[in-house]
Amino acid sequence: MYAEIIPDKRTGFLKESFTYKVPVSFDIKIGSLVKVSFGKKIIVGVVTRLMKEIAPVKYEIKEIKEVVPDFNLPESYIEIARWISEYYLCSLGEAIALFLPPEMKIPRKTVAKESMKLNHVKKLSTEQEEIFQKINKKLFAKNKKPALLCGVTGSGKTEIYIKLAEEVIKNNKQVIVLVPEIMLTPQNIERFREVFGDQVALVHSNLSKSERLNAYKDFYFGTKNIIIGPRSALLVPSENIGLIIIDEEHEDAYKQDKSPRYNAITLAEQIAKHDDALLLLGSATPQVETYYKAESGEYDYFEVKNRYHALILPPAEVVDLREEIKKDNFSPISIKLHDEIEKTLKAKRQVLLFLNRRGSSTFVSCRECGEVIECKNCNIPLIHHHSYKGDILYCHHCDYKTLPPTKCPECGSAKIKYFGAGVEKIEQEIIKLFPKARVKRVDAETITNKDDHQKFYDDFKNHKIDVVIGTQMIAKGFDIPGVDLVGIVSADVGLHLPHFRAGEKTFRILTQVSGRSGRRDNSGRTVIQTYWPDSKAVRFASGHDFKGFYEREIKDRQESHYPPFTHIVRVVVEDADEKKAKNSISDIAADLRAENIDLIGPGKCFYQKLRNKYRYHLLIKTEKLPNEKITKIFIKHPYVTWDVDPTELL
Repeated sequence: MYAEIIPDKRTGFLKESFTYKVPVSFDIKIGSLVKVSFGKKIIVGVVTRLMKEIAPVKYEIKEIKEVVPDFNLPESYIEIARWISEYYLCSLGEAIALFLPPEMKIPRKTVAKESMKLNHVKKLSTEQEEIFQKINKKLFAKNKKPALLCGVTGSGKTEIYIKLAEEVIKNNKQVIVLVPEIMLTPQNIERFREVFGDQVALVHSNLSKSERLNAYKDFYFGTKNIIIGPRSALLVPSENIGLIIIDEEHEDAYKQDKSPRYNAITLAEQIAKHDDALLLLGSATPQVETYYKAESGEYDYFEVKNRYHALILPPAEVVDLREEIKKDNFSPISIKLHDEIEKTLKAKRQVLLFLNRRGSSTFVSCRECGEVIECKNCNIPLIHHHSYKGDILYCHHCDYKTLPPTKCPECGSAKIKYFGAGVEKIEQEIIKLFPKARVKRVDAETITNKDDHQKFYDDFKNHKIDVVIGTQMIAKGFDIPGVDLVGIVSADVGLHLPHFRAGEKTFRILTQVSGRSGRRDNSGRTVIQTYWPDSKAVRFASGHDFKGFYEREIKDRQESHYPPFTHIVRVVVEDADEKKAKNSISDIAADLRAENIDLIGPGKCFYQKLRNKYRYHLLIKTEKLPNEKITKIFIKHPYVTWDVDPTELL
């Protein structure tokens, strides 16, 4: 007997599978995980085909050395791996490796499956109950569509998820729940664990290798029926999945940033299709592409129109920062926002201030000659940070750090100026304006792990903090009853980036942050500060008008021939030698044009140099994927970045 084996790594693109002899004593089937000799190494592979005979060959065929016990990759996942390889332009070995256990030795657990004990199931509102019943009818229907559950922040989507999961488990099926980041969604996870207890396997990046393996085994062997985690939770194979929930489906965190560059939503569609499971996507502000699928009937659509306890989302007041300058107010806090903060603190309520920009100043420049202090590795401005060790200039891309200059390195002038404002500067401003307020900054410098996040969450919930100033970390997932005021310090961060999704991303983050104000006993208030009050992102976000924004955006996308009307493939070349990078992207562009493939570019990336490598890119527009012409050129140029359906274009 002979076996065709796919190694669990990238081995080349012209030859994906390798043939080995099967020792007579080995019990092997399709999907078996085996160890084989590959050159001078021992590697792991998956059996994808068994043959009694093969055509004669001149070289010696090696034998399989070992079978990994108690693991078999279901055949459906081998087919899914083939689809990943074709769609996302990667090797089959890279694709198949996604689904393999974190460690190769996985002896079967002997722990008996515990009977499920449900507790704390909240009574659904009339509206939630109606939506639950409609989705429930589709759970076990044949050839079902994916579904989109839309609901404003605080509308209780999680309770609908829980009731559906309960139904699935009662029918002896398993549930996958994806969240963008475990650390930023503690309440959703708490609710599932309150209800399902030990039935929940939790996966996240802070687990040790053994903990990660145990979570994998618990779900793979069926000792636990629910797995919750980021996109990696989708990769534990099971032939018994009944429901896949992707909460906050709009988040970029669902896109993998290294090969295979899969999107968890697109991959979940394939897994749900193979398992005849229901895929349920949830969001207050769904992606334009997702909502388009719901509008066109490709997805079923459900909407929770009211917040839990019938609370109303507060309208936002927009402050035009150009008018502040006319009033001689040069503070990053407008007069209106200052008055609202004062009023909120007097009422002993809480304030949330949002600025999606880390650091103190956004760049440092010489007022004499205009020289901007840049990262030596990346050719982009260094960000000024305050730290307990003193002031530093920091690159958020390569982690390069240096001290701020006392003199301009170009002309020697001492007229060094710090421009722009990050959350650190806003923190200093608030402490100066409201010295009695208890202020907490929340960003990647202050919240480095789950414990930090939990402590912040508990302190804020228990009103040990009056004013929180934060980046997008504060936009997601938590419910603080005491927050009466949300202030968006600058709505314009990211609005004018060269990205067709720039307006959508700005609209979304503004809407998400605005939803943090007002809960059970108060409708709350939101103040949005901007230099572009007439931009569609700001205008529609201030009224929480997703459908108004969508109608304008989808029209623009159709006119410009962008997703959902096409697929985008981004090709990026990086090289320490700029000439090589430029020539390489030019060669790829020439090959694409020879095949009459529609493309934009090539040109320099927005971030032209990162980590000492020069960067050039181009964008392909194509009606369908996989596309044979694109695949042919990918095979010719495999060692550059091919990003299918990218979320990042900079």
